[in-house]
Parts: sequence; C-alpha cells; structure tokens
Amino acid sequence: MSLSLGDLLRLARFTVTSPREGARALMAMGLPMEARWIALVLTAVGAALVTFIGLTLLPQDVRRLIGDDLPSPLFSAGLQVGLLAVSAGLIYRIGVWRGGRGSFPDAVLLVAWLQFILLCLEVIQLAAQLILPPFADLLGVVGIVLFFWLLTHFVAELHGFTSTVAVLGGILLTLFGMAFVLAAILMPFLGG
Repeated sequence: MSLSLGDLLRLARFTVTSPREGARALMAMGLPMEARWIALVLTAVGAALVTFIGLTLLPQDVRRLIGDDLPSPLFSAGLQVGLLAVSAGLIYRIGVWRGGRGSFPDAVLLVAWLQFILLCLEVIQLAAQLILPPFADLLGVVGIVLFFWLLTHFVAELHGFTSTVAVLGGILLTLFGMAFVLAAILMPFLGG
C-alpha cells in the first residue's frame, strides 16, 4: 500500500475533524510493524528539523533568553523517538490496565500519526513565524489544544473506551505523574 502526500494530508484533515474515525481508518490499513516504526522515526526527525529551523529564525535577543546553544537536530530527533516510543508504550499499557483492548502496534501507529498531524501544524506555524509572528503564537496554542483533542480520541478509539472525558482525565493524571517522577529523578542533579 502506498499513500501520496496528498492522501496523507486529506486523511490528516479528516482525522482532525473526526479523530475516532480517522484513527479507525488508519488502524484498518493493517500496516506492518516496520512501517509503523519508520513512520514514528520519520515524524520525529521532521519535527526536530522544523523545530531547529524555527529556533534559528528567532531574533537574536529571544535566542539569548532561551539560551544560544541550540540542541543538534540529531540529538532532538533521537530524544523525540525515545519519547514517542515511551508514549506509545504508556498508552498501550495504561489503557490495557484500565480495561482497554488496544494493541502496542496500533499505539505506535497512532502516536506516529499524531506526530505527523502536529508536524503539519508546525510547518504552518513556521511559515507564519516568518510572515505574521503573532499568528504563529496563536497557532502554538492551537497546537496544544489539538494535541489533547487528538490524543484523547485516539486513546479512546484504540482501547474502545466510550468516555473521552475519563480518557482526558487519565491522560492528565499520567502527565502529572510522569512530571512528578521526572522531577524526583532530576532533583538531585539540579540542586545548587
């Protein structure tokens, strides 16, 4: 099965307006596991490159505020691949623990698909940063809302959950728990 960029963009647009149906259509394609991992890696690399380009285009005084040393796109891509893989694992494991029926391969696919849709928005945001910077800031907020909207519906569809409110609550609790654990791990290294 081969999909053109146009096919992917049409499916992405459909997914944004009907996330559960988009997720269902994607999972029904029966892509092999290798294709799912390749999609995850490619979207992570694309996101790292777009982020790097966006950071290099920031005004010098803003770059000084956030730190002049930009992480290499290769390091950022590797970190993103790791975070996306862990996210897929958590989506699968926590969902099954809560009575869901999803599979890990489908979790990988949906995480890669979520990243692709967010990457499309990031490209639009990068163009807006060059043409109309205040609009780029608005797109950043849209991206956060879109992330939670799609993730909630993807997890619900993956595991067969009916309540998206309960799924969103679970996502927020998981993010809070992960932030707490990460802070506890990093605290000894950040002490001054």
